[in-house]
Amino acid sequence: MTPNQSRKESWGGDEGRGSADNMRLLLLLSNGKSGRVLSEKLRPEYDISTDNSALETGDFDLCILDAYSLEQFRTQLVSVKQSEEPVFLPILLVVSPEWNQIDPSVFDIVDEVITVPLVLEELGPRIESLLRNRRLSQDLSQRDQVEQMAAIISHDLRNPLSVARGNLELGRESGSDEHLEKASDALDRMNTLVEDLLSFAKQEYSQPDIGPVSLSDVAVRSWNQVETQSSDLKMDLSEDTAVLADASRLQELFSNLFRNACEHNDEAVTITVGPLQTGFFVEDDGDGITETSRDIFETGYSTNVDGTGFGLAIVKRIADSHSWDVVQTECPGGGARFEVTGVQFLDDGSATVGGEF
Repeated sequence: MTPNQSRKESWGGDEGRGSADNMRLLLLLSNGKSGRVLSEKLRPEYDISTDNSALETGDFDLCILDAYSLEQFRTQLVSVKQSEEPVFLPILLVVSPEWNQIDPSVFDIVDEVITVPLVLEELGPRIESLLRNRRLSQDLSQRDQVEQMAAIISHDLRNPLSVARGNLELGRESGSDEHLEKASDALDRMNTLVEDLLSFAKQEYSQPDIGPVSLSDVAVRSWNQVETQSSDLKMDLSEDTAVLADASRLQELFSNLFRNACEHNDEAVTITVGPLQTGFFVEDDGDGITETSRDIFETGYSTNVDGTGFGLAIVKRIADSHSWDVVQTECPGGGARFEVTGVQFLDDGSATVGGEF
């Protein structure tokens, strides 16, 4: 019998199995011995982690835990499952045989329950069934995103491409620089759209590099790299304010919010960055955002005829990748205000603040 044959038989055969390659299992069992034994049994098939820090990054495909760990990590589990939506992130709960009365609210988080002692012939197919559903939801989500992006590309690129071609022809015929300038503007818009598309895709398919960063430093760096016309930046943040974040993505979040404020107001505005109890806000003193029934964070949505419709969608993706929440409100003096919450702050001097990238 070959090692592969032995492995397949230990899992009840390979019928209906998908590939286990790169599927990551997070084991959170309060009984250390049980966790080690199960880890040894599952390791030939999967990447195994017992580090609960994975709950912060969502770096797992299935979590197996017991009742004690469920209560201990309930908040983090809810957060990471919500951040994965619409992709399915399965949670498998291990209980003792006498644990007969299960609180129905458990099933808001848990997808399946299995009793000890754990028998691999039973556990293996249960794990594979949950992971198959995860892979299917990932495939469907990616397909939807690809179709959505393809529709936006075909629609938004076709118009400036036609403008560029038409004005190049007119420029050749008339020798007028005016037509060449219009063609150049159209090509610039296409370049902006492509850059936003690449940034949007980056937020979806790459993992954030989380570390301590200075919130004010990143905000100022973002401001200095954005075309802000004659608008002003007001910082209400302490220079010592440090958070856990991906510095590059945080800079892009600020850049998109700054650009959004500048581009959606005819006059120069003052943009303020300030603290919240669990995060920060970015607001301007401009005209505000016109009421709409559509989600302003929706991909492709823009009230600016020259906008690509990706700026706020990128902001939302960046927030989601950090398990943050972002909402749009009105600031007291008018204008638009975006609040980012769920941010983890660091005490002064608790860590070396970086942010170079």
